[in-house]
Amino acid sequence: MKKLLTYLQIDRYFVLFVFLLSYVLVVNNRIVAGQKLEVVFLPDGPIGQFLAAFIIFILIKSIINFLNKKGAQEVNNLKSYIKYFGIAFVIYICASNILNIIVAMLFDTVSRNFNAQTLLIVNMNRIGEFILFGSLYMAFLYSKENSTYRSAINEYDKALASNKIQQLKAQLNPHFLFNNLNTLDELIEEDKEKASSFLHHFSELYRYSLVTSEKKLISLQEEIQFAESYFKLMEEKYAGYYSLEIKQENSQLQVLVPPFCLQVLIENAIEHNLGTIENPVYITIFISENIQVTNTKIAKQHKKITGGRALKNLSTQFTLLGSNDISIEETSTYFKVTLPFINKNTNV
Repeated sequence: MKKLLTYLQIDRYFVLFVFLLSYVLVVNNRIVAGQKLEVVFLPDGPIGQFLAAFIIFILIKSIINFLNKKGAQEVNNLKSYIKYFGIAFVIYICASNILNIIVAMLFDTVSRNFNAQTLLIVNMNRIGEFILFGSLYMAFLYSKENSTYRSAINEYDKALASNKIQQLKAQLNPHFLFNNLNTLDELIEEDKEKASSFLHHFSELYRYSLVTSEKKLISLQEEIQFAESYFKLMEEKYAGYYSLEIKQENSQLQVLVPPFCLQVLIENAIEHNLGTIENPVYITIFISENIQVTNTKIAKQHKKITGGRALKNLSTQFTLLGSNDISIEETSTYFKVTLPFINKNTNV
């Protein structure tokens, strides 16, 4: 029985439903025919109806497998299912009549069972039986196949998104490396002791960034620690020129975020604004229902011409991870980026 259910691609719940439906149909027909109560609920009729339904299922499945070259796995459209149904219907009606003729000839009852009225009643019953159970089975198969197909597409989309995220991180890592090597190069010219200290801290951060870049998501606490360490590294050169403050409205440190999301925004604030001892650039990270990273604007005289790759990269990551997109707000005095939290159940 288990092999038959596997072949038909149905489960025990579907079988139970078909049996109950068969029972209800037979009981209803007996009541309409005015049969006695002790006969109405006898199981012989429902079992016969149930077996007839299974014959219809086997016929339809056999035709699907034959036309699909012995059951090759492919996604059938609605038109294909209508074709399978039509072919099975013709075969079922013809085979039933041929079988009845053979049986009638063996028992010499052809004249009694194959007059016009009897043939009409019997075939109308068969047509109704096939349409009911055949349609039910085809609908079940169509729904199941499309559900499987959608699941496969979702898994493919997730794999594609995961691959894209890794590509985006591969872009961020060299970006982090080259920007800081440029800072190191400037420090070597200005102050060798600062350059040595910078190199020591940078090597520790870069080692951590190599490990982190392999992850799709990290805890907000880890990202805050990395962002603070990065800012301390920048203070080796820009001591007093920039200020970082982290505020928390409630404890949300266990939520998930993409690696480098805060570090990139701090780096962006430092790169595009010219802080001084007298007028530093204030960078604030505020954590509540989301993460808001705001910096005051003190535009550089010779502004870098960039395409905003880091922000675009960050936006794409949040979108691929199934979250809302980041939002950017800019005025003449401040620049603010709002990052949404990532759902903990994401499995991209």
